[in-house]
Amino acid sequence: MSAIAIQQRLQQLLIALRQELACHSDGVCRLPRFDTQLFRTKGTRLADYLLEVEQNFARLCDSSHDLARSAWLAERLVDQIAALQREASTQQLRTRREQPVRNPRAAKYQEYREFERRLLAMIDQREQRLALAETLAVQHQLKQDLETLEQRLARCRQAIRSVEWASSLRGSE
Repeated sequence: MSAIAIQQRLQQLLIALRQELACHSDGVCRLPRFDTQLFRTKGTRLADYLLEVEQNFARLCDSSHDLARSAWLAERLVDQIAALQREASTQQLRTRREQPVRNPRAAKYQEYREFERRLLAMIDQREQRLALAETLAVQHQLKQDLETLEQRLARCRQAIRSVEWASSLRGSE
């Protein structure tokens, strides 16, 4: 296959990849999506990685006189495009925690609310067990557990207020 044919094929793959990525939401993930061996980009959005692929494609088109470099770059592009295609095709399979976050503040708020709900359930459970506890040692341990859980709940509620306060400031801008 000639260098021009390879470039044309890669360009077709790149166009198809752009169209596929346009169909998916591109929120920010918590961690980089790919290994640093494959992408230099440290971003967490698919668009960040697509930009690197497009830059590599431009370099490939410019370095057609250096055959060894062109071959290495073409192979790297194929690997990068394949990785982005796999990532785009598995977006629906990701758990809620792994999915891109469009609004990190809203996600934090929901996460803190879930912590609060779980802490309240744990406190309720410990209070019920305390009411039924027969020995002094068990009662003492349950009271310590309750105190610890109530401290956690207080910190959780403080975090919720902090996010609400930050959101109200952001909303007034």
